[in-house]
Amino acid sequence: MRQLMLTFGLFMLVMGCDVHLHPYKDYLDQSVGHANHDVIAEKMGPPHSVVGMDNGGSVWTYEFCSVGSGVIQPMGPVPQSPNCENVILVFDKSGRLVRWHDQNLTASP
Repeated sequence: MRQLMLTFGLFMLVMGCDVHLHPYKDYLDQSVGHANHDVIAEKMGPPHSVVGMDNGGSVWTYEFCSVGSGVIQPMGPVPQSPNCENVILVFDKSGRLVRWHDQNLTASP
């Protein structure tokens, strides 16, 4: 029972941390305000979806899922994986990155 409680406590600690499934957090933080579509696509590859906005800008979405023992797959949701995350990038009409955020898609029990 003690081991079960310790495992549960460790699980809760890890879940409370700011853990990203994608490897681009620092890169995107540094790119806001100056990187454009081409630079981002060269680093991260093509987005999984692109939506144009009325103001001429665009929203790019990348999908990342963990597979097996923590391997990250930038290829969209993996059917057997409960740990997925979208990375959403917002570009202005000149194609410059103005902000980004990630969205945890992990299924809740």
